[in-house]
Amino acid sequence: MRRRLAAALMAASAATMADEAAVSFKTQIQPILDAQCVFCHVTGAENGGLNLGRRVARASLLAVSTETPMPRVTPGAPEQSYLIHKLRGTQLAAGGSGNRMPMNDPPRPLDDGQLDLILRWINAGAPDN
Repeated sequence: MRRRLAAALMAASAATMADEAAVSFKTQIQPILDAQCVFCHVTGAENGGLNLGRRVARASLLAVSTETPMPRVTPGAPEQSYLIHKLRGTQLAAGGSGNRMPMNDPPRPLDDGQLDLILRWINAGAPDN
């Protein structure tokens, strides 16, 4: 009986941890894009051809970049995602071009928490959730 109870508690704990680790595109990633990126990437006509408006952001992120043959986001592979290189400022080393994103005035990169959410979302397969 104790073993079953312990196993059930461990399973519930693991499920809770997985739920806490899940990142939602709609409630966690899109708000970062809205606050940091949409001002410049609103139609897709901007440099890079990236549209981060609410209805098309995820699909646009899953497309191949116009700055490099690397996909903007490779589900499950953050280090193979050009978006991560642009956000870290390593885009030139990844065969890309342009500036580090976001290009705010004054320049201020994403904070560690925001970047971590994006990394976790990509690592989880970039779900549409």
